[in-house]
Order: sequence, then C-alpha cells, then structure tokens
Amino acid sequence: RMLSFRVEPGQAVGVIGPSGAGKSTLARALTGVWRPAGGKVRLDGSALDNYDPTVLGRYIGYLPQRVQLFDGTIAENIARLEANPDAAAIVAAAKKADAHEMILKMPDGYDTRIDASGGRLSGGQIQRIGLARAMYHDPMILVLDEPNSNLDNIGSQALNHAIRQMKASGRSVLIMAHRPAAIQECDTLLVLDNGMRMAFGPKDEVLKGMVHN
Repeated sequence: RMLSFRVEPGQAVGVIGPSGAGKSTLARALTGVWRPAGGKVRLDGSALDNYDPTVLGRYIGYLPQRVQLFDGTIAENIARLEANPDAAAIVAAAKKADAHEMILKMPDGYDTRIDASGGRLSGGQIQRIGLARAMYHDPMILVLDEPNSNLDNIGSQALNHAIRQMKASGRSVLIMAHRPAAIQECDTLLVLDNGMRMAFGPKDEVLKGMVHN
C-alpha cells in the first residue's frame, strides 16, 4: 500500500512535501474529482464512488489551487450555480471565509456580476470567494489545496480562524501546503514524497523527525 491514513472528526491534517510529491493529486482524489488508480477513499466507511456527486458536494468542500469562477453573480458562484440556492447559507459561508464585508463593498453586493476570468477581482478576492464556495452547506470535510498562495496576511488569519471553527464543530480539514503559515492550525502532518507516505502523526513529532533526518 503506497498511501494509507485516517482522518478523524475535529482533526486538521497538513499535507506537506516537495513539488510533484502528489499533494494536488491527493486533494483531487479526496474530493472525488479524480478516481485513485488503486484502493479506495472512504467517507464514514463508504467509498466515495457510492455517493451521488451532488450529495458528495455537500459533505466535502474543496478549494483548488486555482479557483475557477463562473459567469454569474457572486452569490451564484458561492452556491455553485445551484438551481434553488439558500441565501442564508450563502451569507453564512461568506462570513466563515471572511468574505462578507468584502462582498458588501462591491457595486451590487452579492448580486455583483463577475465573469469566469475574475475581471477586476484580485487573486485574494477570488480565493476568498472560492473559500466561501468550499464552505457552502457547512461540509463535514474541507480540502484546501495551497490555500495561502493568493491570500494576504488578513486573509491568512481569516483562513486560520475558519479552520479553528471547523475543528471546534467536529469537522475535518486537510491542507495541502508549501508554506509553514498554512499548517499553523494543523495538529497532524502527512509527509508525501513521490506519492508515498513518508511520515504521518502529531505535527511536532513529524517536524522533529524531519530535522533529525
């Protein structure tokens, strides 16, 4: 078995390793975007391919490295173009992503229209809308792929606050990270290299082992 690990409710796991180690591939497999070449990803004991994709989208929130926006309003982007979006859930997700105030300052607030390119939005603003989308419907698991890549200091603090909230409410968080700031809230680390598990355990122990090696 090349890679095997278990994530418990209320646990935040940082996934670290060099470029090409397989972090983004793992993120896509965990969210059901890609099927693993072998083995199974299980959610509450059941393999991901047993879940209807729309149901899975409510259980697992995903922030990819490059957020892809849709042509539509900010509210529609957060609600993933749902046919009958929940307005209260959209605002709640934006608040968790610390994007609510930012959105209210836009010309038409949540009804501000944006296009797939992001138009005049900065990288940090796009990232926060992407995080709000990932938090929509209060997922059980949040998978963040390089979440700090476009965030300024305030955005990083907001992200860490969101992770703390997720843990406190018994949710699980997985963070694929290059920067140490991204794993600040992680209690557990998974070290990957060439798609293989090199270490998995309490953050301090894993980091100590890496220094000694």
